[in-house]
Amino acid sequence: MKHRFLKSILIRINKTKKMIQGDKGKQGIGWPVWLTGGILLLALVFMFPSGRLLQFADMKEGSISTRRIVAPFNFEILKTKEEYNNDRELAVREVYPIFLFNRERTQEILQEIDSFFDEIFTARKELSNYPSHKKEIVDSLSQKYKIGSIDPLYWDLLLDPQKRISLTFLKEFYATLRVVIRDVLAVGVLDLDKEKLNTPDRRIIVAEKQKNEEGTFSFNNYYDIKEAKAKAAEMLKNQHEANVKYAQMGYVLMNVFLRPNIIYDESSHQARIADAVSRVPLSRGFVYENEKIVDRNERITPEIRKKLVSLAAKMAEMGMQSGGIRMIIPALGKIGFVLILFFLLVVFIELEKPAIIRQIKSTVLFALIIFIFCLTTFFLHRFEASEYLVPTAMAAMLLTTLFDSKVGYAGTAVLSIMAGALWGNNFNLMAVSFFAGIVGVLVIKRVRNRSQLIFAILYIAAAYIIAITFLGFLRSLSFREIVRQYPYGIINGLLTPILSYGLLPLVEAVFDITTDFSLLELSNLNYPLLKELSVQAPGTYHHSIIVGNLAESASSATGANSLLARVGSYYHDIGKMDKAEYFVENQFGSQNPHEKLTTRMSALILGNHVKKGLELAEKTRLPSSIRDIIVQHHGTTFMSFFYQKAVAKDGAGEVDENDYRYPGPKPQSKEAAIVMLADVVEAATRSLKGPTHSRLKGLIDELVDERFKEGELDESPLALRDLEGIKESFLTILAGIFHARLEYPDREEQKSSSQSEKEKTE
Repeated sequence: MKHRFLKSILIRINKTKKMIQGDKGKQGIGWPVWLTGGILLLALVFMFPSGRLLQFADMKEGSISTRRIVAPFNFEILKTKEEYNNDRELAVREVYPIFLFNRERTQEILQEIDSFFDEIFTARKELSNYPSHKKEIVDSLSQKYKIGSIDPLYWDLLLDPQKRISLTFLKEFYATLRVVIRDVLAVGVLDLDKEKLNTPDRRIIVAEKQKNEEGTFSFNNYYDIKEAKAKAAEMLKNQHEANVKYAQMGYVLMNVFLRPNIIYDESSHQARIADAVSRVPLSRGFVYENEKIVDRNERITPEIRKKLVSLAAKMAEMGMQSGGIRMIIPALGKIGFVLILFFLLVVFIELEKPAIIRQIKSTVLFALIIFIFCLTTFFLHRFEASEYLVPTAMAAMLLTTLFDSKVGYAGTAVLSIMAGALWGNNFNLMAVSFFAGIVGVLVIKRVRNRSQLIFAILYIAAAYIIAITFLGFLRSLSFREIVRQYPYGIINGLLTPILSYGLLPLVEAVFDITTDFSLLELSNLNYPLLKELSVQAPGTYHHSIIVGNLAESASSATGANSLLARVGSYYHDIGKMDKAEYFVENQFGSQNPHEKLTTRMSALILGNHVKKGLELAEKTRLPSSIRDIIVQHHGTTFMSFFYQKAVAKDGAGEVDENDYRYPGPKPQSKEAAIVMLADVVEAATRSLKGPTHSRLKGLIDELVDERFKEGELDESPLALRDLEGIKESFLTILAGIFHARLEYPDREEQKSSSQSEKEKTE
């Protein structure tokens, strides 16, 4: 047994070397695959927590210490992130907003008022002689002083040459307006609404550059712009109680000229905030050398956990300061850990599913699933979410559905270890992830319709609850603490099957990958293409159904995808719909149209059904795996019946053998090779006379061995032991179909007749 195992390993290694060297035209591991692996490696290394978080990662709050830890040197007790953020917020709130009292702004505003009324007085004189200039003057004043649209009545009151307001009254009005604005500005007008000032004690800092001094005052001592306008309006109303329209005109002009003169100094405020934050200490307390931090069998309290984290941080800092090899050891450890982990995964894939790392498309998809899983784990840990939200089960289900269950199991093991490492060597997460991932693989293998999706949700949710419960018991947690984690496991169990099932159509479309769910849809015999085949070529349709049964049974015996083989069989001869009557299974006793054709034309029609089948498959958007079976199910086999007929007529020297071969290529997968064998066996046994058990067995052995000797199976992954399993499965199915009879000694074998009939049906 040991020698057989070693021999199989050597065979695999030799096969890998040949593939890397491009043996038989197959693609080796190209640079895009290596590049994808390198990018994934670097991304995962950067996601690892820092060295200080990995120190004492197994000593969680509430757990029991397994060893005694004593401080090897003096160090400060660092605040937790939450404590530090709270202290920062407190420091920021204690910094009052800073405002600059700009008294020059007051003088500028009063000068604008003076200038405006000087121009009004000048305009009144001009309009007394040239009334037609009024519009021009109004436009000029509006533009210069940025006066918006106001009631024309007010311009009449200010400029009317008929002196509806006397010059004396206008000067009094001007003086009153100036005093009101001056008095409001003297108190001070803030350029921020008080409602937006979030400051303790309702206080602000007000500084005056001219006096080079500042003070802290309640912002109730000042107006904001709304309060200033309201106060000015009240003062104007008191001055013009007799005539409201003058108060209203004053309010309009006050809105034009009144502006804040206490300006928020954001840069100074932010500078003081930054200074206050910089003075917030990172530590709270001190641990001295040789002081006990935690004893063996002692429960780890929040305070002890802080000390352990602080010690780990100090040790990491001292390692960085020492430089040299100690500085890069943590990085080397991360790279080495990821390399070893994924080396084992790649070796497993190379032995069990080498096609994944032979094609850039499948490699990118595989790497993308791993990357998204690790990135999700990284962010969940970064934002301190529950560890039970890590989507290991979803990654396992996707790997199983898109590749196979063996890859799903291996991926679950690797991703569980990665999740625990990314979470800071968390054994609890590693165990839960592994258990839930394995259940996910088992569940997805059995999901064949939407109703079973409900059971998948229940199974995975139950898996999380069971894992959380027993690992909680292992960690000596109270039942209340355990139950508190149940909702996270239930949420994960609910979302995992739904997201996995929902993502499949997108993945299939982008990466041109066929999953079992797509194959199940195509296996429906009411699918339009199959319905059309049953109408246009009923004999071919019946033949395809039997081939599907044979291929499915043989695939189960060899570990191939039985569903793909069955569905591929259903569609492998759809090209015969183009000229169905030229194929013997559709003739039903009528005259054979090949009798009117040359042998070369007959061979061309037979070979052309492969091309027509591919065209129809592309037109109806059948998956690439089905298209591969269509073009490979005959390989490069020889149409010996028509070739011999041509030789008999024209002579061997006049006949080109290539005209009587199918275009190929040879089968590249187990499923395509099995469909080829099932196709030829079904066609031959259908014409076998007296199909006894021994005759069936002899014919199956002969046909399978013939394809093997012709080299048609050389490019497929089938091994010799697989061929024996295929023969046995074919015999079991066909014996049931033909109800194997007893042999009679006087009945002659019809081998030659069966062989010629078989070639006609090709």
